[in-house]
Amino acid sequence: MNRDPFNHYNIALLGQEGFEILRDMRILIVGLGGLGSFVAQELVRLGAQNLILVDNDRVDRTNLNRQILYEPADVGKSKVLVAAKKLRKISPTVNIEAFDTRLSRANGSFLVNKADVVIDCSDNIETKKLLNRLCYAGGRGFITGGVGSWEGWVASFPFFKKEDTSLPCLECFLPGELEALQDISDSGSAVAITTVAIIASIQVQELVNLVSGKGDSLEGKTLVVDLRGYQCVPIKVSKNPHCEVCSGSPSSPEAAVTST
Repeated sequence: MNRDPFNHYNIALLGQEGFEILRDMRILIVGLGGLGSFVAQELVRLGAQNLILVDNDRVDRTNLNRQILYEPADVGKSKVLVAAKKLRKISPTVNIEAFDTRLSRANGSFLVNKADVVIDCSDNIETKKLLNRLCYAGGRGFITGGVGSWEGWVASFPFFKKEDTSLPCLECFLPGELEALQDISDSGSAVAITTVAIIASIQVQELVNLVSGKGDSLEGKTLVVDLRGYQCVPIKVSKNPHCEVCSGSPSSPEAAVTST
């Protein structure tokens, strides 16, 4: 019988098998800003033990209204290094690899291939598109999202299900649809902590649902959340037969990665 008081409720919530899968899973979090700081903390409190953190940003005073891992004394310091230190205080046994760098085509394959699943908390569409291609090529789970002031969205692409040829990818969105998501997650807008907390929690819940095998998943859907109107709308994403990432053009996923 597991008597670990820290994870007592986590085992009750996830089941022993689900808890062990989450505990052993290697999770890459790209971006340790608003979304990433919430995602990382929630995962550690749920019992995740293997995190890979990637961000090259420094803590700024303007971050403190919504980026929960940081405080005034951290201003000017590396976000990933501060985050790793704070997360180890929550769970001293957590294994964290912190990369103070920007994810790029040069290092992306290396970082993505270290993980079983990628949670994208970046604030720009180009990084999201690159991660989509890298995760597709590597057969990694990909949970992405974005936030605006009072709106946000989450999408999930379990690319480890390679046998499912009907599974769409992020670039299966029509150009106008992808631009709409980009507008919501405009990094230049003021963002409320409530928006960040809810969208990050949905990203974590999506991973929990996949790990535990309980509840629905966002596979093939994008969940758009409007806090002011209290609307939460799942939008079906259909596979685009002309998608250059997941529909055979170019001829290999690796080629799709290098073309960005």
